[in-house]
Amino acid sequence: MTVEYTPGYLAFRECPHIKRQLEKVRYDRPELYPDVLIVDGNGRLHRKQFGLACHTGVVCNISTIGVAKNLYQMENVCLRDEEHAQLIQGLSKKGDYFNITNTRSGEVLGCAIRATTSSLKPVYVSQGHMISIARARDIVTHCCLHRVPEPVRLADIKSRTWLRESFG
Repeated sequence: MTVEYTPGYLAFRECPHIKRQLEKVRYDRPELYPDVLIVDGNGRLHRKQFGLACHTGVVCNISTIGVAKNLYQMENVCLRDEEHAQLIQGLSKKGDYFNITNTRSGEVLGCAIRATTSSLKPVYVSQGHMISIARARDIVTHCCLHRVPEPVRLADIKSRTWLRESFG
């Protein structure tokens, strides 16, 4: 990667690489081309309401879901406080969730999901492109064997292994 990470602008660094890989799959192994892409980043749950999942979905014309391990701090979303901690405590089993809304407009921007019964911290899910928040939530819940959905978790493991083997 030649572009540095700038908070809030992850899509400009990551999207060209994702697009290149999707095009490679479409050409080399079209039977493996995904119907939905889950990205390690936000969709609508973003200060511009257009994170990596939205950007990638539009550029690649594919349904996308954003999944983040931490809540992105943004204006008009007040959830990094005691109320947030209480809502997380209320997530008791796999699939339990609460919506995260824009406090000014009331619009649902995403949700916090308890991915497994054993995971105490939620993942933050938001729609990217061509998908509803309800469908995104269902897909992510079904993809979780651990806290992070398997496609994201496995990609992270493989990329870290490649980096370690390639660069020591």
